[in-house]
Amino acid sequence: MKHRLQYSLFAFTLLLSLSGCSSKQQNTGALIETAQTKMSQITSLQAKMNMDVNMTMGTEKVATTTTADITAFIKPLKMKVEAASHMEGSTAKDTIMEMYLQENNGTLDLYTNTGTGWLHTQGDKEKLGQFEVYDNMLSYLSAIENPVNKGSEKVGSVSTQRVEGILKGEVMKKIVEESGILSSATSMGLSKEDLQKIYDETGGLPITLWIGEDGLVYQYKTDISKLMQVIMEKTLALMGIDNTKNENSLSVEGATITMTCSEFNSVKEFDIPKEVLDTKK
Repeated sequence: MKHRLQYSLFAFTLLLSLSGCSSKQQNTGALIETAQTKMSQITSLQAKMNMDVNMTMGTEKVATTTTADITAFIKPLKMKVEAASHMEGSTAKDTIMEMYLQENNGTLDLYTNTGTGWLHTQGDKEKLGQFEVYDNMLSYLSAIENPVNKGSEKVGSVSTQRVEGILKGEVMKKIVEESGILSSATSMGLSKEDLQKIYDETGGLPITLWIGEDGLVYQYKTDISKLMQVIMEKTLALMGIDNTKNENSLSVEGATITMTCSEFNSVKEFDIPKEVLDTKK
């Protein structure tokens, strides 16, 4: 049970730090270039994130779902996020987080509340991880390797082209760094050489994009199953936990982050409540 709790908290931390075109088949490269141009021009969007993880630890099955509703204006950056995480079969209360963010003269003010009151900090967009939908999407579009158009699919009522590819190199490294796992893993002795082996062993992150007829990306999905498996195995080894023993065995059957976007350029303006803005740093 102790190891189960360790694994579950570890997986949840990793995940949180760690989230459409015409019916004719189009040239995949041109499709992605169009999406890059169109997405770089948007001023606002709504997004719904779903992170689903299914693991087996010893003889126990663990399933965790994290959701987030995101409202974002691009320039200047202003965001509202409501997130919740639930572990299937757990009697514990769901973990819930509220967040507001706004950019003021190049400085980002971040307000968060995890149930104990509002906290005001200042930082940069790199700390937002998967919540920073806009920059992440542009990064994925520019970095996707070996893209293949799999044909038309609908995202809700929107007709899209489904494009599958791989994310490697700096984009994959950024996802690992944003996960927060490196800070604890490196403190336990994970070297740059070990980290490079993790990247090599993973071989890239599968990604799927759904691009609409208007060139906008209505949904993307990254599969972090293999990445999560490798990082957890390496870190648990550094913790002195032998996961080759049956009671400590760990297998990540599935771990995906899906982001579904809508309301491009038509998001309704919102105000950050005064009591939130009055929170002291």
